[in-house]
Parts: sequence; structure tokens; C-alpha cells
Amino acid sequence: MKTSILIVLLVLSISASGVLWRRVTALEKQLAAQSADYPLGEMMGYMQRYADKLWYAEEAGNWELAEFYRGEIAEIAEGISQAHVTKDGAEVSKMIGEMLPPAIEEVTKAVAARDSGQFRRSYQSMVTTCNGCHEATKHDFIRISIPAGSPLHWNQAFSVNPTSK
Repeated sequence: MKTSILIVLLVLSISASGVLWRRVTALEKQLAAQSADYPLGEMMGYMQRYADKLWYAEEAGNWELAEFYRGEIAEIAEGISQAHVTKDGAEVSKMIGEMLPPAIEEVTKAVAARDSGQFRRSYQSMVTTCNGCHEATKHDFIRISIPAGSPLHWNQAFSVNPTSK
């Protein structure tokens, strides 16, 4: 009797393991398909755009706007890190999740302190981090830089709105 129960339990255990293995394999394939469909280039473009606007907001002394764009950058970075994106063999999501949050945190501190010197140092560090990731993923032909010149190419005023608050 005990032997029969043990055999039944063993068979059930092996069957459950097989079912679980097939389910895990199916989920891995589903995740890989989602990763392949993730609009990585588009999200990176938005992050670059917001970084540019973040710079100009700080330059204009508009810390509220700087905080807004800092938040947008953080949201996009978090989204990419959670998307499980692998591109050309590089674990992009993992790299962004490890590399970018500390740089964004330094920008966060600078914006909260409304400290232009600290902001410029932390922004440069963030740009360096972006370029380091591009190098690590064999995309070093994409080089982010500190915005130069006038923000006239944006149809946006970066100065503090005199009628707000």
C-alpha cells in the first residue's frame, strides 16, 4: 500500500514538473516576443528629448519644469528596465536598470536643491552614463552631449511663467 502511494506521488510529481517546465518555457518565449516588439529606439529618443529640455529648464532657472523632465526621464528609464529588452545580444533593460538610476538620483538631488553647479555636474554624469551604456552595447556611434546653443529649436518657453503661482 505504501509503495503504491509513493509511486502515485512520484508520477504526479514528475507530471507536475513537466507541466511547469512547459509553462515556464512558454512564458520565456512570450517575454522574448514582447522584448522584440518593445519600441526601444522611440523610448530612447524620448529620453534624449527630455534630457535636452531638462538642461534648458535648468538654464532658465525653471526648477519646476526641470523636475518635470527629470521625472519623465526616470519613468522612461524604469519602463525600459522592466521591459526585459535584449538587443543584439546586449541585455539593455538590465544595463539601464543598473547604470542609470544612480545618475538620475544625483540629478534629482541637484534639482531638489536648486543648485546649478551640482545640476551641471550630475547632468554631465548622466550623459557620461548614457554614453557608457551605448559603448557597452556596441552603439558607441550614438553619443549624447550637453546641449549647446539656444533652445530655439523647441517650440517651448523654458523660463518660469510669470503668471504661475
